[in-house]
Amino acid sequence: GKENAHQFVNSYHTSYLDIAFKYITHIGHGLVPILAFHILLLVRYSWALGLGVSSLIMGIIVQGLKRSVFAGDHRPAMFFPEGGLPVIDGVDLMMHHSFPSGHSATAFCLCLMFAFFTKQKRTSALLATVALLVAFSRVYISQHFIQDTIVGSWIGLILALLGYIFIVYPAEENPGSKLNKRLWPS
Repeated sequence: GKENAHQFVNSYHTSYLDIAFKYITHIGHGLVPILAFHILLLVRYSWALGLGVSSLIMGIIVQGLKRSVFAGDHRPAMFFPEGGLPVIDGVDLMMHHSFPSGHSATAFCLCLMFAFFTKQKRTSALLATVALLVAFSRVYISQHFIQDTIVGSWIGLILALLGYIFIVYPAEENPGSKLNKRLWPS
């Protein structure tokens, strides 16, 4: 089951990966889209609005699922209470509200939106790698099970796609749109 898969993924730890994933995971923190939103206001309103709306709806869905529908889903630390998980300095293991992974949803929503903005294959591949690393980090640092991160990632992808289709793309197709302006014009 999910416990065996989690133990398999966590069977190989190094001090380098412990440090790397301890920090990579923060890219999926809920405050990152808020910061990105404010920065994007300086670039293009449609980008800020697309990311902001997508992230807001994604957060409501993820937190709603975590705290109501799947409130009883526990995190890995509840399944391995007697030291069955690797210990990473500086990582406090959470116990509840495991499904779905909010960090994974945030990372995929954020990275896909930025891939849409840049429209460059290499940059998009790099952003996809970052999103995957954030999702994997959640399992590596034992905050989530694999299925938590997969579903969270899909939620982030779907909301980013919807934000692009309904907000960003229409503005791109209409060069005169007010959404193509920015906070401080050049």
